[in-house]
Amino acid sequence: MAIRRLTQASPAEITALAATLAEAFENYPWTCWTVDSERHEARLAAIQRLYLEHVGLPYGEVWTDDRLECAAVLVQPGPIELDPGLQKKLSELHGEAGHRLQTRLPQPPPAAWTLATIGVAPDIQGNGLGSALLEAMLQHADAYGRRIALETSSDRNLAFYRRRSFVVWAVTEMPDGGPMVWSMIREPVSGAAA
Repeated sequence: MAIRRLTQASPAEITALAATLAEAFENYPWTCWTVDSERHEARLAAIQRLYLEHVGLPYGEVWTDDRLECAAVLVQPGPIELDPGLQKKLSELHGEAGHRLQTRLPQPPPAAWTLATIGVAPDIQGNGLGSALLEAMLQHADAYGRRIALETSSDRNLAFYRRRSFVVWAVTEMPDGGPMVWSMIREPVSGAAA
């Protein structure tokens, strides 16, 4: 399995990666709370497709394997400008549950890159692909001295990230029966090779 960083992606790759992420996050606490349940997976795929195309590639890095069975997005520090039409489309895709996205989470340090998403196709989860993907990304980040922040709403993920030197710096209980969200940070490991 070859892990690679996409500097650009074809529409077919973006569509396939969006479908992989939609499957991976279909039952994830955060997406279940912020995306309407009606046509949930189709909504997720459309959201992921727009996010990959309009945020991941232009404002960060998109990583995947040679079979497009996993995907991750690492977003650079700084503001992201989204076209008002795109914001409207994303709001429509989230549906009634989308208002919950306005709930504020603690902001990571300003210089931190954000691991916005990482997912593996459900039928091959547990085979080490997610670990290989994250480790390739982190090795690259370490080579450039990047601090990485992330949020997870699954307590199962805590050990996965802790094994890779992430530490919890904030815990937020979301309102309206929402999930617990753990904010994590990882300092660059010195001496890592590119």
